[in-house]
Amino acid sequence: MTDIAAIIEDRSNRWMQAWVNQDRATLEDSLAPDFALIVSAMPERRMDRALWLATCDTYRCTSFRYRDVQVRELAPGIAVMSSIAEQQAAMNGVDRSGAFFLTDVWRREADGQWRVCARYSAHPEPVGASAESLGKLGAAVTE
Repeated sequence: MTDIAAIIEDRSNRWMQAWVNQDRATLEDSLAPDFALIVSAMPERRMDRALWLATCDTYRCTSFRYRDVQVRELAPGIAVMSSIAEQQAAMNGVDRSGAFFLTDVWRREADGQWRVCARYSAHPEPVGASAESLGKLGAAVTE
């Protein structure tokens, strides 16, 4: 794992653990000023930083973990992390537990800290013929 991957994974884990712990200071420190969340159920709507932070008061998570993490540095100071996230959570009493495919864009800010500036969230594609054909293509390229 590269140094940048370790840093991004650590920052990501701290961010989501802060959500579980309702640690407002760490939540705020994790987000860039222009943070935005886009969810696949409403791709035309953007949730900005202030709204995301306000939502944390009613969107409660009791457990969160990443798996299948990939980090790629796109340019100096810009990295993207994709993962499957599994959570136990509810919003205003409505269960939001399950797995989500997340793509997070991280940027090194002027103070040298990495902060997430965008998150894109969707339900993972089920394994089926379409996904399997893509997997075979990847295997053929690496052989």
